[in-house]
Amino acid sequence: MRTCAILFVLSCLLLAFPTVMLGATDMGHPFSLVVDGQPRAVIILPDKPQPDEELAAKEIAEYVQKMSGAELEIDRRGLGRYGLEFNIYIGLGLTPQAAEKLTAKGNDPASFLLSVAENGQIHLAGLSPEGTLFAAYELLEQLGVRWCMPGDIGTVIPQAKTLSLRVQETVEVPSFIGRHLQTVADQVWMRRMRLGGLNAGAHNFPISIDRKLHPEMFCEEGGHPTHQVRVSHPEVLRLTVEATLDYFRKHPNEKYMNMGPDDGAGFGSDPWDAADMDPLHGKISVTDRYIKFFNLVLEQVQKEFPDKGIAFYSYSQYMRPPVREKPNPAILPVLAPIDLCRLHSIDNPLCPERAYMKQIIEGWQALGCSVFYRGYFFNLADQGLPFTMIRQIGTEVPYFKRAGIIACRVECMPMWGHHAPSLYLAAKLFWNADADPKAIMADYFEKFYGPVHEPMQAYFETLEDAFEDSDYHTGNVFDMPHILTPKVMAALDKELKTAEKQAAAKSPYAERVDLVRLSHDYGAANLAMMAALNDFKFDDAKVAHDRAVELREKGIALKPVLFHPHASRGYLERFWAGTITSGVERVHNGNEIAAKLPDEWLFLLDPLDGGEALGFWTSGMGTHNWASIKTFSTSWSNQGLRYYKGETWYRTTAEVPKRFAGRKLRLWLGGVDDTPTAWVNSQKLEALSRGAAPSGVPWEFDATPAIHPGEPNVIVVKVSNREIDELGTGGLTGPAMIWAAAE
Repeated sequence: MRTCAILFVLSCLLLAFPTVMLGATDMGHPFSLVVDGQPRAVIILPDKPQPDEELAAKEIAEYVQKMSGAELEIDRRGLGRYGLEFNIYIGLGLTPQAAEKLTAKGNDPASFLLSVAENGQIHLAGLSPEGTLFAAYELLEQLGVRWCMPGDIGTVIPQAKTLSLRVQETVEVPSFIGRHLQTVADQVWMRRMRLGGLNAGAHNFPISIDRKLHPEMFCEEGGHPTHQVRVSHPEVLRLTVEATLDYFRKHPNEKYMNMGPDDGAGFGSDPWDAADMDPLHGKISVTDRYIKFFNLVLEQVQKEFPDKGIAFYSYSQYMRPPVREKPNPAILPVLAPIDLCRLHSIDNPLCPERAYMKQIIEGWQALGCSVFYRGYFFNLADQGLPFTMIRQIGTEVPYFKRAGIIACRVECMPMWGHHAPSLYLAAKLFWNADADPKAIMADYFEKFYGPVHEPMQAYFETLEDAFEDSDYHTGNVFDMPHILTPKVMAALDKELKTAEKQAAAKSPYAERVDLVRLSHDYGAANLAMMAALNDFKFDDAKVAHDRAVELREKGIALKPVLFHPHASRGYLERFWAGTITSGVERVHNGNEIAAKLPDEWLFLLDPLDGGEALGFWTSGMGTHNWASIKTFSTSWSNQGLRYYKGETWYRTTAEVPKRFAGRKLRLWLGGVDDTPTAWVNSQKLEALSRGAAPSGVPWEFDATPAIHPGEPNVIVVKVSNREIDELGTGGLTGPAMIWAAAE
């Protein structure tokens, strides 16, 4: 009987064993499968190998040849080769006793055993062909191969004429049954890093309803149907049950049906909601509504498929565990904490939001649910400024295992120049969460950067220190100038220059340093762009923006892409290009800035939205009870308003010189989160263009009828901030001015 069949039977008998990760039993006595460039082993495949078994043999043969020049023959007849000392058995030759050792440690199909016997015979076998492939990658890593990032530039292949392995019996079972770095395009790299397994969770329900024909089957806000399906409607339940049953009949091997609300808000209110306030949104949590619906679906589905479940994103306004409904144990919350700070680790005392995630996980588990983590290993809405997550990943992934998280699928927007160490560490810990993150990183830098590993490791540690020690939490890149200060950027530049000086020209190490240099310079250009914009130097901001675009396109042309196209192109254009272009247009062709409005304004909260009725917009009212707040230099989050959602009022004065009398005058707001109304000298202004929150496209108002040139003018702006557009932003977020159109 083939070993794979033995393993399958044994794994079926031992499904109750927990998923664990065991190290090797090292028996010492290294032996060599290549000596002085000559092969001493042959690779033995089954007579009818599976594709992953074929790939395992191919990968071993190719990398051994690249390392030593020796060509190991692949024998597909399932027989040993006389004349050579050692055989490398791919999925063959494993005794039932050894198979039992493997299955006794876990039943994950990615598990494997790598055995190197006293007589030098090598056995690679998994609980699936993929597990056997992963055993091959373990063998190659023991020989010194590293896949530090995708592509040839990220592959470390040591050169040696003699290749040796220790006698061992290594059993490995992954820490998580699902291990995914979402949006990493290179599937070859991900398999070499042993990623894969269970994947679950999705937006949307598996039904199609015409909103125009059936508005009653959608949630309602302001008297109008939203895009969110009303799950408390009986017909929605009937259609969803029907679609779920149809799915499992067609896919009997699938464990979960993925479903859930559409992305975005629009939930309105529903009788199925419980009185549980979401502290991040300032609205009622809608989790109970959906758990009741999922329970009702499974009540009917499990009559035919008792072992099936529903996976849904535990996300946004439905991230909190339910407080009234008891979930069916087959409901799998896929935790997507998009509304939590992205810049710090779960154990950072400066950041209570990351600690709040522990409450969420423990709350779901207390209700009897397993939890799947679907987080974010990048700074969302960031176009690619210097940022790493080495310490966050090194802290949180081991915590996920200790907390009983069953699988991880994490969204990435890889900016490989800076993200490579983080994503490498994530992949390693997804496989073995008990490994030492510091040891993994020390090995990474030593192997990847060779003779310049010290300055390069110092570069990334300096970057990590800057974020770990910063009490800034705003989403997007609004806090980056406070974290990546000129002092920090100079320190980073110093380490890069040291590495550039020490690296041999045209060596792989110099090329790898060049990737970080390009990423660093791209970040510096973005920081210069932001600083110039806030200083009303629109031409300088355009120059810095264009420089960033030039570097970005150079990085995107590389393989792997140095800057994720969606993030680096999309976020740079969405959040910054429109404001810069608008600013440039307003200082050229006869247009002029008539008055630069200050960074700091008077400020008043209006949580009951009574300000207009009370006349907060009038120019003569007293302002002794108004506070002060900064606008473009720092965010709401940094001024105690991270979680405020509601109305706010801004007030300042500005004098427009007399020479602008008779010209068209415009109030220009370079960034607003999210909707402003403006008055000048108690006169309400007409909006000429609508912007985009929290930045990106300015708002503009016709101030011509209201401005009194040569006199102080009272400018009042009311901002309605009802939804989370970015974490910790609100109100005025960019520079503001009055400009005069050309005569």
